[in-house]
Order: sequence, then structure tokens, then C-alpha cells
Amino acid sequence: MTHRGRWRKRLALLATMLGTGGLGSCAAQPVQFQVGFTLREDRRAPLAVTFTARAPAEYRVMWDFGDGGTESGHSVTHTYYRPGTYRVQAQLLDARGQVRSTASGTIEVRSAGAERAGLVVLLGRGEVRLSAAGSVVYRPGEPDFTLDGRAVGTSPLPVAPGEHRAVLHLIGASGPLADSVRFQMAPLEGSAPFETEVLRLTNRARERGWNCETGREGGPALPPLTRDPRLEVAALAQSAGMALHGYFDHNSAVDGSTPAQRVEAAGLRAVASGENIASGQHTPQEVMQAWLRSPGHCRNIMGDYTRIGVAYVNRPGHSGGPYWTQVFATPAEGQP
Repeated sequence: MTHRGRWRKRLALLATMLGTGGLGSCAAQPVQFQVGFTLREDRRAPLAVTFTARAPAEYRVMWDFGDGGTESGHSVTHTYYRPGTYRVQAQLLDARGQVRSTASGTIEVRSAGAERAGLVVLLGRGEVRLSAAGSVVYRPGEPDFTLDGRAVGTSPLPVAPGEHRAVLHLIGASGPLADSVRFQMAPLEGSAPFETEVLRLTNRARERGWNCETGREGGPALPPLTRDPRLEVAALAQSAGMALHGYFDHNSAVDGSTPAQRVEAAGLRAVASGENIASGQHTPQEVMQAWLRSPGHCRNIMGDYTRIGVAYVNRPGHSGGPYWTQVFATPAEGQP
């Protein structure tokens, strides 16, 4: 009985942080001009980097990314598709087009190994979304998806109960790439009130300054987390995947995706993300108590995040559930 209880009530957590940095600057005349960037901590290609410039609104900022790409704007995102060291330059131009200040620095982009197609399957209740977020491709291009033999896009797709097959095709620098995933779909129960209560209890813990080391309230208060529909999609995909395929792990047994890849697949570029999962707890109070009493899970709840997604899933007639997922993130600058 004790072993069964430990097996049925499980917790796991994962946190992913992204790096930040700045570029040096020099000014011909005194003009406030600060430049920074955010990027994934692993710096592996293909690498999306968000560059931001803090300067008076009446000035224009021109970027040279060092790989042949250029763009203008106070906040821009550029993707480096190949490994290498790139020299980035930002110029601040006045209304007459004269350069008032220049900032420059280097971006190191590391290899992610051989090119590969990585299909991410975001399961839901009677629907699925497909993404190429798990891919490594050293050239720009659009992915092609098929579901059960028919061409589809990345919008939510209704799927009937049973087994399905999704396929991703890409053209990489080395040639054609493909990945396929078989997945199950079955009726799943959810509970909007349960998910709302988990959010309320999470924000209550933050407001009251829950101390993860002592297990008591009274620490510094933190701002509340805001529900993000993209993180709801990522959280539901994890809970649904565990319920439908009978696993308990942050890495999906459906497609091998990581929590960070599911956040990206759901449409959010984040500078930091984390995930809590649990299985076997039957109420929001029970699962929140378990997470708050676990130092690692608690640190995610009390972490420096701004957004959250929550998902509760139960599969009728199957043991092992219900399954709970919290996904935390802070969007990259320029993200809604």
C-alpha cells in the first residue's frame, strides 16, 4: 500500500533559464543609448536573439547582425542559423540620418550537432497542434506537416479517438529531413475550477511570501502570475501526454520534447521557463501542498516568472492519474 501511494503521487520539476548580455557603446555626442540582448543559455543554432536598444524615441536604430542580415527598430529578433562568432553593430541615427552613437559586440553561436527534424506534438482534449520546435536546421525554411496522410498546418486540428500519425518534412542545409510521431487520442476529463484554484493558491503563496526552505509564510511578497493561453497549451500537452501514453517525465514519451520546446511550440519565446508535474493528487489543495513542501517545485512557484499555465487531466477508466502540470515563463522582450 505504501509503495502504491508513492507510485501514484509523483512530482517532478524542471527549470530552464536563458542568457542575457550587453554590447559596448561609444557616442559621438552625449545621447542615451544602451543596447542589450537575450538568447537561450545553450546558444545553440538555430539561435533566435532578441536585441533591444534604449534610446530616445525620435532616433532610429539600425542593426547589422554580422551574418549579412540587417534590420531597423528599437527591438528586433534575428535568427542565426549557422554556428560561428558574429560581430553585431547597432547605430543610432537622428532625424537627418546622421550617426549619433554606435554599439558593437560579438555573439557566439554554438553547433547543435547534426541537422535533424524534431516534430513536437501538442496534445489536447480532442485536438492536436504540430510544431517543428524540436528541429535543428541550419537554414531558413518552412516546415511541411501531414496528419494521417493529409497536409495540415500549425493550427489546432480536431482528432478522433484512436491512433494517429503525424509527419514533419524540412529542407536543411544538408538536404531533406523528416520526423514522424505516432500518438493516441482518447476522451480526457478536465476541470476549469481546479485549474483556477491552483492559480489562486499559487498566487496566494507568492503574495504571502512562502519560504521554500522553512515551509512557512512570511518571506518577501512576490507579484502574482498571469495566466497565458500559450502556456495553457503547453501545460495541457504535458498532462494529456502523460494521461494518454502512461509516462511520468518532463521529457515527453510521445515525441521526446522538453518543457522548453513545448513552450516554444505553443508560440511563446521565453527568457526563462520552468515546469512542475504531479500525478495522483485529487484536489488543488492536495497538489499545491505537495509542490510547496518540495523545495525544488516550490522554487518554481516562487520563481522570478511573470506568466503561468495550468492543466488538470484525468483519463476515465485508467489508473495513474489525475495528472497536473504547471508551466512558468517570462516572455522575451518584445513578446506580448
